Amino acid sequence: MKRYVVLAMTVTLLAGCASAGSLRNSKPTASYAGPGSAADIASCISGAWGSKPVHLESYVLYTGTTIEIHQTENGPAVALVDIKPVSDHTVATYYSNFDEDDTWYFQQVQECVDKTPAPAP
Repeated sequence: MKRYVVLAMTVTLLAGCASAGSLRNSKPTASYAGPGSAADIASCISGAWGSKPVHLESYVLYTGTTIEIHQTENGPAVALVDIKPVSDHTVATYYSNFDEDDTWYFQQVQECVDKTPAPAP
């Protein structure tokens, strides 16, 4: 029985990776650069997106942070933002496969990138 549970969990995780991977293989909807840290920008975006009735998943990697939007807890990613430090600034790249108008989501990415100040020296 444990094998079946582990197998089901593995398939679910791989399905999530596949949907995020296919989003990244598409042309980005928007890309923004600003002086704020990747962690601060990710926190801002997560807070804004969290006000909507969607399921968010965040992954912090050594290359930056990814925040995925899922319409349901077990559904595929319908949008994501990759937030990465690049040289002396941070780049937030938004990818989407929403069935509806998602302008509000990428506007929140832009607002967070624009309003997050650079870390104190």
